[in-house]
Amino acid sequence: EGLFMQKEIEISEKGTELLLKVFQLEKLIRKYKVQLSVILILIVGAVIGVNVKSYIDEQQLIKTNEAYNRLLQNPNDKKALEILKENRKLYNLYLLKTGADDIKKLEEVAKARGIVGNIAEYQIASLKGDIKSLENYSLTIGAIHKDLANLNLVRLYLAENNYKKAEETAKLIEAPNLAQIADGLLHYGIVK
Repeated sequence: EGLFMQKEIEISEKGTELLLKVFQLEKLIRKYKVQLSVILILIVGAVIGVNVKSYIDEQQLIKTNEAYNRLLQNPNDKKALEILKENRKLYNLYLLKTGADDIKKLEEVAKARGIVGNIAEYQIASLKGDIKSLENYSLTIGAIHKDLANLNLVRLYLAENNYKKAEETAKLIEAPNLAQIADGLLHYGIVK
């Protein structure tokens, strides 16, 4: 019976401690009621704001994708073109696709950072077809089509009878299939 009483006292003491902590918590909540309410409202507002922003961005992306598809079907759709301009990345992709042989359009795309801009830079150098443009592109850090530019340079050097420079440039080509083509150009002296 003594053991039973002792356990009951321990349980009663733990219950009392818990009750005291609850009262202290209630006292803190009452004391900082306004601040806690403001924090809660800010958290709820932030969650709602993030979700609304995400929804708006998604709807804008859908709208510009639809405009892109309409322009591919009808390049004269001025309304779709204006909508597409709202998404610069997709607009640049459209210009790259439709202006593959228009240096002015490609120069606009080349201003963009990333893959699309890099591809446009190569396309410009390739269209110009001169050694300086292709050399500048091939020396660009992160040039995606560096090997293609170097292959074109090999051809141009051979056309100028600069066999030594053509050989040096061919050695820079890393892609095995393009290196093989460059070797063929060097071996047979093919220029065109």
